[in-house]
Amino acid sequence: MVAAMSPSQPTEELVEDVAAIHLAAIGAATKRGVEIDDADERGDASEVVLKGRLGSALHRLNPDLPHDTV
Repeated sequence: MVAAMSPSQPTEELVEDVAAIHLAAIGAATKRGVEIDDADERGDASEVVLKGRLGSALHRLNPDLPHDTV
């Protein structure tokens, strides 16, 4: 008798690999999470948003918006 296999949680590496394949297909450049989180902005690998970089980009793209709005 074969034991039933339960699906495992996807790893960060698996998600990055799949995303890299799809992004490469449209000509986009990719980098691994560890390559871009050189400032340790994430508390752990489950945090997908680099808040410091996102905030900086939003301020740069929307210079007229108040800080609290961004």
